Amino acid sequence: MTTTKTTIKVPKPTAWPLVAAFGLTLTFAGFLTSYLVGIIGGILSVIGFIGWFKDRFPNNLEITVEVEAHHIPAPVHSTKSTHEEHPHHRAILPLKIHRTQSGLIGGIAGGIAMLIVSVIGSFIMHGSPWYPFNVMSASVMHSITEQNLTNFNAIAFVVALGIHATLSIGIGLVYGVVLPLLPKHPIILGALIIPFIWSFLLYATMNTLNPVLNETVNWSWFLVTQFVFGFVAGIVVSKSEKIQTLQFKAFAERAGIETGKND
Repeated sequence: MTTTKTTIKVPKPTAWPLVAAFGLTLTFAGFLTSYLVGIIGGILSVIGFIGWFKDRFPNNLEITVEVEAHHIPAPVHSTKSTHEEHPHHRAILPLKIHRTQSGLIGGIAGGIAMLIVSVIGSFIMHGSPWYPFNVMSASVMHSITEQNLTNFNAIAFVVALGIHATLSIGIGLVYGVVLPLLPKHPIILGALIIPFIWSFLLYATMNTLNPVLNETVNWSWFLVTQFVFGFVAGIVVSKSEKIQTLQFKAFAERAGIETGKND
């Protein structure tokens, strides 16, 4: 019995992605350890990405491998949805995403709700509305001490609002990208999972970044404010309009060179 063999071309294996990933790991580790570690990581990342790019562009490096006919697997039937105009094109989820302004609006709404809850908690626990503003600004204004956290400071107030607005809008934009990945339960992802991960990471690093500030934060109430932010931002983003992704469009159309078949 003779076995018919055929050959196929597959991408050539490359270790450059591992080099780039290891470099990125060292880069971020440098923020917590030493600038030298970060510099080495940055160099490795650049080398890794350049090597990876050269393996794929302008020509994708490929190798030829033999495939025995009786080892070719049977066709795989997938429940993954396809597009009506492209029945052989497997869809990449999500099929629809939120507009950028949805993330902006969601971040602003969540930030306002979080700020209100923070001020209420400050009144209850410290008898002053300025405590959360001073604590937030203390991360960059080291002149603020634990003794004057309940006093009004105009500069600290403006700095805190700027930090809060920047973070709120940034996280709101993340919500606009992430929530479509869990379309059936966006509120669970937005109000519980993301705030918990963010709070845990901040709690784990705060003692290194600013030990004094770490001692002044009420982490239980901080977690409550994060859940409020996530709940409000999650609702606003998830209820906003969704638009179709461009995954089924030609590259020229996605790049704006062509706008449709009739152009």
